[in-house]
Parts: sequence; structure tokens; C-alpha cells
Amino acid sequence: MTTMIPPTEYAQILRTNSSPGAIVALLNEAEERYSPEPKRSVAKRTYPFWKTCRVCSKSFMTHNPTQARRNTTCSQNCRSKIVRAARHKARKPKEQRKGMICLECRICGKKFWRFKSAAAKNDVNLCGNECRYQWRATSPSVREHLASIAVLGRAGWTEDSMASYQKSMGGANNPAWKGGVTYFRKHGNYPPIKYVRCPAEFLAMARKDGYVMEHRLIVAQHMGRPLKRSEVVHHLDHDATNNAPDNLAMFRSNQDHKLYEAHGSPAPLWRL
Repeated sequence: MTTMIPPTEYAQILRTNSSPGAIVALLNEAEERYSPEPKRSVAKRTYPFWKTCRVCSKSFMTHNPTQARRNTTCSQNCRSKIVRAARHKARKPKEQRKGMICLECRICGKKFWRFKSAAAKNDVNLCGNECRYQWRATSPSVREHLASIAVLGRAGWTEDSMASYQKSMGGANNPAWKGGVTYFRKHGNYPPIKYVRCPAEFLAMARKDGYVMEHRLIVAQHMGRPLKRSEVVHHLDHDATNNAPDNLAMFRSNQDHKLYEAHGSPAPLWRL
């Protein structure tokens, strides 16, 4: 539903130097005057009905009795401002919240508030990350732990300590190592795509983390060069988990891939 007011008169009403309430009254009066249906005697309003936003004071239309009764703002942005203001008003100060206690930072001496349950789990009372880093560098127990893995702490990284740490925790030595294989699961019932660690000569095809789709890597290794981003590798049996070389075909673009699926041509650029 749109306004029945002529554009020239509508613009003239908005240009008047009146209060928002007066502008809304003029708009509703014009709506009633230009409405194609006469107002019934028992009707309270003529629709569309104009109201004033309680946040930005702009005029906005309502199109039915429910909107005219409930809507007090012109947009979702203004409604969000009311909700945020109400939440901020209802929020109690930290010292009045249930289960909060006041602690003193053992590094800088600053007072801060924390829930009792969180304070009970951690016996080290620190106000923030900067103090936490300082405590890690000065705590004897932490320094012993870091020294055991050849790391001197956040402020003491050296090339030797970094190389020793990477050697002791990188690759297959890491407890989270899964063989250099990861899977990306798409939406729906599509099977997950298998990613493997990319060799150095094909890193141009890889993601930022050094992984590449296994079926694209297999085709690139057979062709002896990295694949272009526009080149598409197709599974002939439509099974994304079957990455056997004889099940793969490479096309110049996705358009050629779709045409081959529909009409059998053009032929793939590579196929065993």
C-alpha cells in the first residue's frame, strides 16, 4: 500500500516548518481527503495511517490496525536502539550483580570484578592480557614449563627457540596431527571434499593454510604444472570421494564442463 497524497502536496507538507506531530496530522488529513473510499462512521482511522517515530521523529506509514496500534518506530534500526537502551538501563552495576566479587590484580594492583565461579577455577587473579603476559614471563613454574619445550616466553622468542619448538611440535610430532588430510563439508547431502598438504611446486593452487583439493592435485601432478583457477576437475562417476586418476577429467572452464555433461562436447583438456 502506498500513499494516496499527490507527490507535490506530499513534498509541500514535509517542507513545512512544523513539529513532527503537526506534519503527521497534515498527512493523515490529506490521506483521508484523497482516499478513494469514504471513511466509515465506525472506523477509527483511514489507512495508510501516518505516525511519528519515537526515536528519530520521522513520519512513517502503517497499513493496518495492528501496525497502527503496535508500531512506534520507523525501522528496525530505531527499534534496536530502544532495545539496547532498555537493556542498558536494566543492567545493574557490577558491584550489585549476584555472584560477583572484587579482586585485586597481583601484577598492577588494579581492582576488577569477576564471578565467583570463574575466580575459583583460576587461582591467579589478573585483570587483563598485558598483566597475564608479565606474569607468564616472571612466574618460575611457567618459565620451567616453557623452557622444557625450548620456548622462552612471548617476549623472548628467538630463531633457535622457534625452530626447536616447530621441530618438536610440527607435523607428525603434533598430537593433533591427522596425517595431513582434512575435509571440507558442504551443505546438504553432498560428500565432503578431501584436502591434502600441497607440495612446494604446486603451492600456487593451495589455500592460505597450504592445503589443496586432492583431485586437483592429482591432475596437476599428471600434467606437470599447477592448474589455473578457471580450470575445472570433474569426477566421471559423480562421486567426489573417488579420486582415482582414471575417474578424473579436466576442462578449460566450468562452461565447458557443463556443456560436456549436457551434450558430450567439448572434450576435456586432460583425461587418462
